Amino acid sequence: MVFLLFYPNLLSNRLTLVIRISRRQPRPDWSPPEKTQNHDVKTGTYATLWPLPPPRHPDLAAGTGLAQGLTDLVALELPLMMLKLKSSTIGATGILIASVSLALPAGLALAMDSAAPRLDDKTRKEVRESTSKDRMLEDNNQFEQQASTMANAEDCLPLFVRQLAQLRVLYMHCSPEALRADSKGRKVTENFSVPDELARRFNFWRRVYGLWAKDQYVLHSSEYPEVILEIIDASKVYKSDFLGREAQAESYVSGIGAIRRASYRQMLMDLHRDRKKDVKTLSPVMQRIARLFEHIQDPMKYAKAARTLRFQRGQRDFIAAGLQTGPKYLDAIEPIFAGQGVPKELSRLAYIESSFNLVAVSKVGASGVYQIMPETGRQYLRMVPGIDERNEPVKAATAAAKLLKMNYDILGSWPLAITAYNHGVGGLKRAVRATGRNDLGWLVQNYTNPQFQFASKNFFCGFLAILATLQESEKLFPDVAVAKPVEFRTVKLTQAQSLQTASKAHGATVDDLLALNRDIQRAYAKSGGTLPRGYVLKIPAATPVQMVEAAH
Repeated sequence: MVFLLFYPNLLSNRLTLVIRISRRQPRPDWSPPEKTQNHDVKTGTYATLWPLPPPRHPDLAAGTGLAQGLTDLVALELPLMMLKLKSSTIGATGILIASVSLALPAGLALAMDSAAPRLDDKTRKEVRESTSKDRMLEDNNQFEQQASTMANAEDCLPLFVRQLAQLRVLYMHCSPEALRADSKGRKVTENFSVPDELARRFNFWRRVYGLWAKDQYVLHSSEYPEVILEIIDASKVYKSDFLGREAQAESYVSGIGAIRRASYRQMLMDLHRDRKKDVKTLSPVMQRIARLFEHIQDPMKYAKAARTLRFQRGQRDFIAAGLQTGPKYLDAIEPIFAGQGVPKELSRLAYIESSFNLVAVSKVGASGVYQIMPETGRQYLRMVPGIDERNEPVKAATAAAKLLKMNYDILGSWPLAITAYNHGVGGLKRAVRATGRNDLGWLVQNYTNPQFQFASKNFFCGFLAILATLQESEKLFPDVAVAKPVEFRTVKLTQAQSLQTASKAHGATVDDLLALNRDIQRAYAKSGGTLPRGYVLKIPAATPVQMVEAAH
């Protein structure tokens, strides 16, 4: 039997893949539960997942992961042809280990459970003690004392409650006024508003992009994203060199996070068991958690939250970096969207797709700031050896705008069309047909389908949150120097020529042209590769008109 075992890192988009060829009978004390479906939002495919027997692991023995009925490790059924392995590569042990990267939409962190990496005994003991009733009560008292001095805060704010090894633990404080504001929809731009039913999700993502940094990890539920149990601040870990490499730091934080998450999972199951009790009879710690769920009417809310706990990494730093890139191109991109009949705000999808990272490439083949898939790129852009127009932001905008317009023409609403950019238009058509509803807010809250999961449900809210964050960029990112637009002109080549020839014709260096035309691969250009006839070349704006005319 062939098993592909994924050991996810809790805090990054990397997985350790262990391929095991089983030659033994299954453990007699375990039988496989019902299989589930896991959907890949980028490829539009899904694979069958089987939970594995609970592993014998020191950190799992205390109740992490599978001890609570969740899938920490899974066996992934794939067509054998996808393995691309020969039996001789597996060896006598039957185990092959490889590393796999998953590229996810910006802000949407890997939501799989993780087996806790090994911590030293002293740290593990300290973390376990931090989850005891007495220590949690100390944290709660510390939080209540600070919160009492901030009764009228206009927004939710993180408050420090405990130093834990090299990490800091924070709770989010929301005044009654802030909670009311979080539950109300708002107008974001002339064309887009947040409906009341998505307001809390919107505000969660607004904080992901504008408040929490990349070294802060928010423990929450994918079922109810706005319910924030705590925040782990790892800034000291990443800014110091006591652990050496970043991968080791992530493993350290992941190990601590797994233990903390297991503790909250148990508390949520206890709340589910005691759900008919008067909240006032519960301990102060349990009352704090219960208050976070007050707005949710589902009687299964605690059990659902326990099953869907995950860490979300803050994205503030990535958006700040995007502000140093995006404005260089947006002045040229907005007219492209308008020309396709697409609201100009949708040009900002590049922030949620890649944080406007010019070199973003996913393992499923999406590329460029708009993360255009190859099949879409070939339909709308030039993709030939040495040239991939998905990697040039202005040209890629054409494909993104046309795809969005097609989605809108099919689905009839921009919220659905935007969600389809991530989920696929076919999946949204099936959702509308199955429910008879084309209201995204209703679908997010009520539509159940194994393919319509966390990333798809939150994509539109993330987009609205990006718009709101960019509107407040001067306030949220006061130290970031926002980039100025790049000035350029375009010429359409009337004959095939090398970039060296084009550089001489237009009075610009090859490096200058490569900087403007990011769709041209550097190695291809440096080796004398030919730009085809009809190729649209960007040249410096200062190029004299007569020189351009002479070149043609």
